[in-house]
Amino acid sequence: MNTSLSKVALITGGAGLGIGHGISEALAAAGWNLVITDRNPERGAALAHRLSKDGVKVEVVTVDITAPEAPTQAVEAALKCFGRLDGLVNNVGVGLVKKAGEVTDEEFQTLFNVDFLAAFRFVRAALPALINAQGAIVNIGSVHARLAAPQYALYAATKSALDAFTRGLAVDYGAQGIRANIVHPGLVASPQNGPLLTKLGVDPETWIKEFTSTKQCLPDLVTAREVGELVAFLLSKNARSITGQSIYIDGGTTTLLWNRTEKL
Repeated sequence: MNTSLSKVALITGGAGLGIGHGISEALAAAGWNLVITDRNPERGAALAHRLSKDGVKVEVVTVDITAPEAPTQAVEAALKCFGRLDGLVNNVGVGLVKKAGEVTDEEFQTLFNVDFLAAFRFVRAALPALINAQGAIVNIGSVHARLAAPQYALYAATKSALDAFTRGLAVDYGAQGIRANIVHPGLVASPQNGPLLTKLGVDPETWIKEFTSTKQCLPDLVTAREVGELVAFLLSKNARSITGQSIYIDGGTTTLLWNRTEKL
């Protein structure tokens, strides 16, 4: 593979234990060169070593994505290493499980900075290079942008904002060849699920089995790699006419009107 001609994607949190690594794996398998941001240099280096084969090159930029200078550093790294930038994936996100009336200003600001402001800044920094390459943007949202769950009001608000922002990007920059879409995953199989569910006082295996049997049309959790394959498709030329879309990958969670086990 001639890497000088290979397309380049910038993925925030691309070495993460959740969806991030699935996106990086799928894009590397499709032949993309990658620029990955991660706060953990060892984790980033390990993923880069694993994915750097068959002509694929992976550059890791160790930054806190909420730092104002982080987007420019990442974009400059892409241009320095590869001379181009064809795709941006705003993947990093944090959660907040708390009733709206109990959320502090500091908690809200942290959530907003990671889940929305950072994505906006990365888009702003990447747009000149993306326009030059006629590239694409994929933002990672959540089913919470559409459905309500207890104690998720503020998290849902940030993902809804990201959803609207994505549509606006498609409108503002479509004439310049830019496509922008947002992927909304449901519950994704991840090593992080176990500790989180245990912390909430439930048995992870039992809870996940009940969730997939009652809250999804399909009986299995979405995998990080499946999310990655969807992102890879949306960045590819095969999706050249798809823009401004909110695409759900959730096993049918957003399709159900009531629990699958309930009788009519």
